[in-house]
Amino acid sequence: MVVKKLKRFVGTNFTTTKARRKTGKKKKKGGMFFNFFSKKKEGRELSNFYEGVVVLDDDRIYGSGEAAFHGSKYMNVGNTSNDLDRKQELYEYAKKFELGQEFSSLPENEIKKRGGRGKYGMKLEVNEIKKWEEVCLDVQRDICRYKYENDDDVRELLDSTIGKVLIHPAMRCNREKVKNRLWEGRGEMCDGKLVVLGGNMLGNIWMEIRDSKERE
Repeated sequence: MVVKKLKRFVGTNFTTTKARRKTGKKKKKGGMFFNFFSKKKEGRELSNFYEGVVVLDDDRIYGSGEAAFHGSKYMNVGNTSNDLDRKQELYEYAKKFELGQEFSSLPENEIKKRGGRGKYGMKLEVNEIKKWEEVCLDVQRDICRYKYENDDDVRELLDSTIGKVLIHPAMRCNREKVKNRLWEGRGEMCDGKLVVLGGNMLGNIWMEIRDSKERE
């Protein structure tokens, strides 16, 4: 798996992450909103599960947004720790998410587990979670911005959604639970207007990047 992931980057300068599927610009999407998630053929480029190089701080290289997100989580928490042993423990775990390291050969759903609270992940203390919550949105912005500026497929897809509300839907989640989700959301039509339930922060971040580039 590591070799498979690395092969696509041989001979590149990390400015692109996969072979071009098509040439020319994509047509703008129809409709009022556009749902994107990892298993959707069109739009998966905006998911953190999309496999493509992400470089943060000029030297941390990851194979996907998901790996970058969780690797950055433990790195950032480690930066704030005053306990030298705990700091080292967090740094070593963070390193495992980088390209070529222990977790990089795993599929993205398994990488997500390694960054979670369950038996496969490394549990964070309450104060550490609070520190991460203070910076997690900025980290995700950096991930999305890197992808937009360096991956032609991501940029082409995002630019094709101009004027649309981007929604990262919460799968297998009822209406009430969606309201409490930070990263996901759900679009509903009410009296002819689109209402987005939930935080939908991943969708919001992509719209921020798209719309700011359009204004330039």
